[in-house]
Amino acid sequence: MGRPLVEGSRVTMLLFTGHKDHRLDPKDRVVIPASFAAVIQTQHEGCVYVVPDESETFLEAYPLKIFERMAADLIPNRFERGGERDDKRVFFQSAERLELKGPGRITLPTKFAAYFPSGVVRVAGMNTYLELWDPTSWEAMRQGAAARRADGGAEPEAD
Repeated sequence: MGRPLVEGSRVTMLLFTGHKDHRLDPKDRVVIPASFAAVIQTQHEGCVYVVPDESETFLEAYPLKIFERMAADLIPNRFERGGERDDKRVFFQSAERLELKGPGRITLPTKFAAYFPSGVVRVAGMNTYLELWDPTSWEAMRQGAAARRADGGAEPEAD
């Protein structure tokens, strides 16, 4: 589920790959797969920042150091105007810091638990971060991506 990321002669972190489904418990806790949780625990102080994707169909979970690096690159500038500043505002004001508890699980805030109507969370590796999907939405996304590849990568036309 993870491959080492090598910088020169040293390993800096494991890349997140693969996916696993886990059921939300009655307290809105979800287990993070053991290989992912081990990396988050040892290399990111047991912390992730969870942010809704702009489509609001899934959640992105950024390990602490990845989020910090992104934040440093996206420091809001009071002189920015329009879309870029708005995007930063939405991103940072939607982020929730979550700590791994017990055997590698996180407790989702109520506003995020609603993303998983089936009560199942697909935790998918995305290289340096994780995505949390409802399995039905994830399958629809994969089918749509396969159809776009078959059509030469074209986006669907708007009605």
